[in-house]
Amino acid sequence: MKHFFKLARNARFRKTMRMVVRFGLQFWILGKQKRFISEKKYFVKRDRLYQKQARIFTATAMDMGGLIIKLGQHISARVDILPKAYTDELAKLQDSVAPVDTELILASIASELSQDVDALYASFDQRPIAAASLGQVYRATLHSGESVAVKVLRPNIEEIIAIDLASLKTAIRLLNRTTKLGNFIDLEDVYQEFDEVINDELDFEKEGAHAEKMQLHFLTDPYMNIPQIYWDFSSKKVLTMEFMEGVKINDFEQLDQYGVDRSKLARHLFEMYIQQIMVDGFFHADPHPGNVLVQPDGKLVLVDFGMVGSITNTMREQLVALVIAVYLKDSAGAIDALLQLGFLRGNADVNILSKNLTKLFGQLAGDKVEVSAFTSDDSLEEFRDFLFTQPFQLPTRMTFLGKAVGTIYGLCVALDPNFDFVKSAKPYIEDVISSEFKDSAVNTIIDQGKQIIKEIIPTSKKMISLVRKMDDGELKVKLSGSFERKLIDTQNQNTHRIIATIVAAVLFLSGVILWVNGEETPAYILAALGAISMLGQMRRAKRSTKPTRGRNNRRKTRKKPSFHP
Repeated sequence: MKHFFKLARNARFRKTMRMVVRFGLQFWILGKQKRFISEKKYFVKRDRLYQKQARIFTATAMDMGGLIIKLGQHISARVDILPKAYTDELAKLQDSVAPVDTELILASIASELSQDVDALYASFDQRPIAAASLGQVYRATLHSGESVAVKVLRPNIEEIIAIDLASLKTAIRLLNRTTKLGNFIDLEDVYQEFDEVINDELDFEKEGAHAEKMQLHFLTDPYMNIPQIYWDFSSKKVLTMEFMEGVKINDFEQLDQYGVDRSKLARHLFEMYIQQIMVDGFFHADPHPGNVLVQPDGKLVLVDFGMVGSITNTMREQLVALVIAVYLKDSAGAIDALLQLGFLRGNADVNILSKNLTKLFGQLAGDKVEVSAFTSDDSLEEFRDFLFTQPFQLPTRMTFLGKAVGTIYGLCVALDPNFDFVKSAKPYIEDVISSEFKDSAVNTIIDQGKQIIKEIIPTSKKMISLVRKMDDGELKVKLSGSFERKLIDTQNQNTHRIIATIVAAVLFLSGVILWVNGEETPAYILAALGAISMLGQMRRAKRSTKPTRGRNNRRKTRKKPSFHP
């Protein structure tokens, strides 16, 4: 409480909290009105309130600057948290604010690098080429002749960020205590994620290390350029990097003047991100047009590595499992992968979700995916509403992946409306499945086949032993005709299942052998047939163990026959 009163003396904290409390009261009043108005009128008033609050937040963020702008940009990607009326308005927030006086920036550089700017640089343009919420960028020239871009943290920005983070934490505690929002949104998790990212962005040494790591990944790529970092002129608050000419990737008029092939550019952009996600496990998390430049020769330039994301081996394994489940149209497998990745909340209705996924998979025809069926405005809107209304969430570290993929998708479509995402992604996905995770995928399917056999063979042995004893006269029971027929049918079914399982295993292992020997096409066919057959046998085995409720109920409700002397 003492800490709160100390914060309350800060004007910035008070302004932020007034906005939060005001929004909370508005929702409280709307909730009280709900019982007195029709459902239709309630939803109209709710949507209007969303839009009004989003406009107020946007205006306040632009006025205050600092972390509030970053927060608006961050949560604008959280379609699992906010309704469309909010995210559309917050998407208007651009990471561009009024620049700080250059004299303050020059003093900060001299303090950080322990030399005057004139001693460090042969020339230094006093006018910033970019001004963001956390820093500003200037063009300069080193005494050795290299043209560089100098990124400088805004003076006193750490203090501003500390106040804003405290305001955000207080607001989250208030929301958790006074609303039910915490029942389906982990606000503490959102805060922790945001806190980590912002603190990383305040450290330019980390950003420089990220840039060099990305540079190594694309060292041999003829279509990619990453700026070189000059560490002798850099620190935690100053970052000096190679200056690279280029225009924003959405400056289509200039691209046309350069003679750049837009469809080819879209393919290079998409492949660049697929490699980062599926191969490197390390990706640029903020690829807005200002951070993706195009040079006159059509090469891509990636800048600003303050916000990056990483994908662990476990995450990649589950992503591959999700891809396999979609390929096999296995809704249960897809749900399991989504749960493992953290995309589903604990209160998720698996039955409803399974039905939706089955319906979605029904729109997939063989190996060909009609992307247009999912990328039209109506389909995207329906999918977005589904995410918001169903118990989906974007787990920690996946927020940035989702935001990055969504941004890249928008840029590719803008460059080439007919861009084929599936065709471009397929080689990378196949490579990951067939190489890095082939052993785990093969072992998973083999384990499933073993489980099927384990479930079938004991039952079959018992049935065979029972029949043998009956034949030898060791077991003397009088069976009804119906039970005897059922016994024979069960034995036949188990025999067929054993044979089918053996055939499936032979098909699958034959496919593996052919694949190892380089015969890929027949290998894929045989392995797929074997895997599908194994899965089918496993499902039949599970179904056969379930009790038949209807039959049991009928037995319970059947009237006893009347006997007369």
